[in-house]
Amino acid sequence: MHLINSFELIMNLKKVLITFLGLIVILFGFTSITGYSIIIDLNSKANIHQIKCLNNSINPFEKFNFDSDDNWEVHLVFDLHDVNSLPKDLPRVNYLMTSDTSVLNSMKNNWNFKCSNGDMATVESKLLLKKNDLVVFETGIHITDTIQGLQSKDFGWIQSNAILYDAKRFNRTYMPIIII
Repeated sequence: MHLINSFELIMNLKKVLITFLGLIVILFGFTSITGYSIIIDLNSKANIHQIKCLNNSINPFEKFNFDSDDNWEVHLVFDLHDVNSLPKDLPRVNYLMTSDTSVLNSMKNNWNFKCSNGDMATVESKLLLKKNDLVVFETGIHITDTIQGLQSKDFGWIQSNAILYDAKRFNRTYMPIIII
């Protein structure tokens, strides 16, 4: 009797393990084919820098030292509706990321915007700048072939064609679940 229960337990564990592994294969396959990952945002919003338009211009990254020993990352999380409108130079995925200091410094040097004193109606995608795993800057981002810009309640809508050049240098991930 005891031997039969152990055998049943082992068979049940085997079924659970096979089901779990099958689910993982399906998730990776789905992500590889569609480019969509499940994004889980666990970030605290307490450390976010408030960046305002001064003298009719703004550079959201000018005060950050990307050459420091800190761990810097930029995450682009695209709304599923925005993925279909991405320029052909970008992969049709809902998540891109970089920690490459040359890309970060290019953003710092080239993402100079003129303040428009306006707002873009609906910007659902977002850019997160993290320093040592803490979000220090967050803004909405919109990237299409014709319009590229950032949207924030602090500075409104700002446009620049420099965004696409650097966004093309971000990395795609093939992970089905991403925790940022």
